[in-house]
Amino acid sequence: MSDIGMSTGARAPKRIDDAPFLDFFSPEFQADPAAAVAAVREHSWLARTPIGVLVIARDKVEALLVDPRLRSSLLDFVRLQGVSEGPMYESLARTLLAVDGPDHTRLRKLVSRAFTPRSVEQLRPAMRELALALVERFAPRGRCEFMAAFADHYPVQIICELLGVPREDHEHFARWSNVLTWVLSLELGAHLAEVQEAFEAMSGYVESLIEARRRQPHDDLLTRLIEAEEGGDHLSLLELQSMVASLLFAGYDTTRNQLGIAMTLFAQEPEQWALLGRRPDLVVRAVEEVVRYQGTVSIAPRFTDQELMVGDYVIPAGTLLSLSTASANHDPAAYTRPERFDITVEREPPLTFGGGAHYCLGANLARAEMQEALAVLAERLSDLRLDGEVRWRPLTGIHGPIVLPLAFTARA
Repeated sequence: MSDIGMSTGARAPKRIDDAPFLDFFSPEFQADPAAAVAAVREHSWLARTPIGVLVIARDKVEALLVDPRLRSSLLDFVRLQGVSEGPMYESLARTLLAVDGPDHTRLRKLVSRAFTPRSVEQLRPAMRELALALVERFAPRGRCEFMAAFADHYPVQIICELLGVPREDHEHFARWSNVLTWVLSLELGAHLAEVQEAFEAMSGYVESLIEARRRQPHDDLLTRLIEAEEGGDHLSLLELQSMVASLLFAGYDTTRNQLGIAMTLFAQEPEQWALLGRRPDLVVRAVEEVVRYQGTVSIAPRFTDQELMVGDYVIPAGTLLSLSTASANHDPAAYTRPERFDITVEREPPLTFGGGAHYCLGANLARAEMQEALAVLAERLSDLRLDGEVRWRPLTGIHGPIVLPLAFTARA
């Protein structure tokens, strides 16, 4: 039973100022976030941060993810970094990540049919065929830079094919999405000019593509989004542009980075990789363990417009709550030996895809893409190992390798 919103009995409620402080911008935290969180966990399930509070206990994170009194904080983050008006802000304000309540329910109903398990299952043969084709390009060489050789191409081609983007334009979306990643980080201000340029290029392309599909419908997701109807309601042009741009971005960058994380983990755990090669039936559990152990998204930020009683703390109105799905996925209260990466262990489902109204719309698609890719990679590449230094994106946003050099032995 959740203790959110409930009285703590005779104990006086704690204030945020009573919580331990954790600076997740500090070099110490960036160097070893797990150790910093573990130190806090000994005293509290909540920590003060420079921009609000961080919730680290699984039961609290899980309950708050579905709490309707919390709202998206995307636009708060964007305004904090100097973007409060203009086409990019208006487009972000119409995305599923930003809207709440009836507006969110309406948008989600209009697009959710494309991402049902049944719809995604139909894409698996194409996923496997693409993964095989990409692996065959570099497998004979015995080494590759994985992000450029595989991760940069695989998910963007899947989501572009699904939406109906012509194949010759796929790489444009990969390039734009790489830049637009900064929107979901605290680094937006430093990259604002390039983000604006990528946004304008993508928006112009998407608008032209929508006009083309209105004139000549195809058998693709974009046409279905244009034709989607719920009780006489359709997506407006701005909503269509925002939806298509956000689906292209989310369908590419998060899966791209999660694949890079997966291959890094397996290169560091060669016995687990060898086991997956021998036991392809473990691939579903392997993906769940990768996503639990190190998700490309580690925090689900939320905002409260009213005072809340959460456990033994009073959370004031106007507080940014960073719900640490990464910490929740490693909570010893929920997992046995959470620090161990083990694809054979059946565990509580990871919270990396979020929860409640904002549960990741593309979770089924992302899981299927990861499963098909890892099955092919483990079947074709043995003796996986790192072949140089891995360079990483910052932790304060979508996280993953920038450069991932791998070596391996190709199987026939």
